[in-house]
Amino acid sequence: MRSRKGSMRWMTLFLSAVLGVSALADQPSATFSGFNDWLGSETRGVRIGADGRLRLAPNLRRVGQLPEGVIWAAVPDGSGGAYLSAGTDGKLFHYAGGQMKPLGQVKGGIVFAMARLGQDLVVAPTGEGKLIRVSPGGEVKPFADIDARIVWALAVEGDAVIVAGGSEKGALLVQAREGSSRRLAELADETSFTALASDGQGGWYLGSHGRGLVLRYSRQGDRLETLMDTPFDEVRALAVADGQLYIGADNGLTPKFSTGQLERREGYLQADALVTARSAVLRMDRDRVPETLWQSAQSQVYALAVWKGQLLVGTGNRSRLFSLPLGKARDTDPFAVVQELGSAQATAFLPSGGDLLVVGSNPAELHLLSEAQATEGTLESRILRGAPLADWGRAYLDAEVPTGTNVELQFRTGSTETPDATWSAWTPPLRSGERPALPPARFAQFRLRLSSTRGGATPTVETVNLFWAHRNLTPVWEGVDIMPPGLVITRTAPPDDIGIERVPLETQKLIPALGYMGAEKRSFRRGGQSFQFRVNDPNGDTLQFAIRLIPDRGAPMLLEKAWKEKFFSFDTLPVPDGRYRLEVTATDAPSAPFNAALASTWRTAPFTVDHTPPAIAELIAVAEGEGVRVRFRARDETSTLKEAAVSADGERWLQLVPEDRVFDQMEERFDVLVPRDAVRGDRILVKVVDRHNNEQSAAVTLGATGAKR
Repeated sequence: MRSRKGSMRWMTLFLSAVLGVSALADQPSATFSGFNDWLGSETRGVRIGADGRLRLAPNLRRVGQLPEGVIWAAVPDGSGGAYLSAGTDGKLFHYAGGQMKPLGQVKGGIVFAMARLGQDLVVAPTGEGKLIRVSPGGEVKPFADIDARIVWALAVEGDAVIVAGGSEKGALLVQAREGSSRRLAELADETSFTALASDGQGGWYLGSHGRGLVLRYSRQGDRLETLMDTPFDEVRALAVADGQLYIGADNGLTPKFSTGQLERREGYLQADALVTARSAVLRMDRDRVPETLWQSAQSQVYALAVWKGQLLVGTGNRSRLFSLPLGKARDTDPFAVVQELGSAQATAFLPSGGDLLVVGSNPAELHLLSEAQATEGTLESRILRGAPLADWGRAYLDAEVPTGTNVELQFRTGSTETPDATWSAWTPPLRSGERPALPPARFAQFRLRLSSTRGGATPTVETVNLFWAHRNLTPVWEGVDIMPPGLVITRTAPPDDIGIERVPLETQKLIPALGYMGAEKRSFRRGGQSFQFRVNDPNGDTLQFAIRLIPDRGAPMLLEKAWKEKFFSFDTLPVPDGRYRLEVTATDAPSAPFNAALASTWRTAPFTVDHTPPAIAELIAVAEGEGVRVRFRARDETSTLKEAAVSADGERWLQLVPEDRVFDQMEERFDVLVPRDAVRGDRILVKVVDRHNNEQSAAVTLGATGAKR
């Protein structure tokens, strides 16, 4: 890599288009440059600025883990370590000297709040109405009874503990000393106080759940005043710096805490943004003028901390750490994602010397955030999708790379939406114009690796542009449905003189009112034969069809060359009787480049074309007892018979079955005794119908032999 004056702008090309690979006209591409473009990515050690630029982040390393899953509360131990409550059974832990050790367990529910009083720990188990004191050795003893049913925050004031929570009557603020407690303030309209911070003047700032109020409790007259009614359900975190109050507000977070079931980490792909904000960070200045500094439709705010001239925001459910500059730097860089823990929530910040301990949950972890810059960071992009398969083309990376720094770009592909062991390995770092040997795939992802060997120097990624082409796939056939003979499907209404004849019952069911069914029109016409195509294109391309009629004997006949509909009807009357198949070739030529069009063919099962009516022979009608004996034989040369009837007046027909009672042959014999009262005159009529609705009738005079057609 070349450099000039310590830095340069450079471009790397990768994934060249494969020669001969089909590409649709609407070739997709993706540009990663703005902040939101990167939000679906997985980052470790990479800072995402509000302007979308990527740089190396402050160093973060995991220093402890717990099997309990969720860390509910954390306080510093005064020596660079931390006390933690985790799980749902009141378990307490002490992190010190790089090791995590059990401290003890208190009776009751989840411990949402803790405070360090001298060398001891004061904790508030949910539902107990008590504060418990725990010594550094793990000895547990009562501290004070309180009226609060649930406690969200504790703070130390001399030898007293300030308690913020809720009772059955509403939000409650309590002062507790060993063996005693008294109410300082209550607010019946709110469920509970959920956040607590000193105002630096002997009073307290409070956040509530219900209407999401920000309040101030003053010692003078035990006065409680509302400073802000946020547009959120709750205020989860408060921080004070230079006389200004910073507020973390959320919708719907406290109920999840109360049940002890925080959401798991968001899925691998970023969900679509909600219409309304899910959380926000607000600032109230010395004159109590509010301002929204940051808001999100994806993340929820769990914790705030002022550190190194910035306000850190711990969020979920991607455990991202946002940084909001507190000085003039905010004008040019209003916010950034500085790190991501890899868990679901970042729920607390604790000072640890010059560094900061960061608490993560789902899984329960403890991380150490340093002001020193990481020497390496990676960003794995959101998953890119083919439709349904793609040839992945070149990407262009625009970056500033000072001397001693580097940016590498790699690529991988796979067939599952979440990368797993079936995906390809990451390619080696790609040089300009280099094309990796990766097969077409449905999904793809790129990775950026930023590194620095010179303290404080960082590369800066400006933009990544990617190109790919959806692989054209062959139309996929499910089949062709052969409709009953006589059914006609058209796109326009049939003419009035269509000649609708006697319509068989099974066909009537397919022709609602002989009219409309969706965009198709259905009717009946003798000799008509229709088909419905069940075929789809994986790329969603427009299809057209070449249709041929294939006889059992003889040459195929081309019926249509570029048919547009997924149904087809034709008149079989000009076609000789016999067995045929329909061959339908679907092609995506109407919407694919001419040199990339694909086709697939389906040939139907055999169907019969039969226009010749059955023949009736040996018809006689003779008097016998109280009735008339009618005998005849019927035969069709192409198909089996399906219907027969007799009439003595030409109006009322009596249905018949053959002698063997089943219509299952091309030739059937009939012998039936017709009641005398059903016969009028001396003329008897019979008719038969074959499977293709061809009908023949014949007449005979009572007592005569033979038939008149």
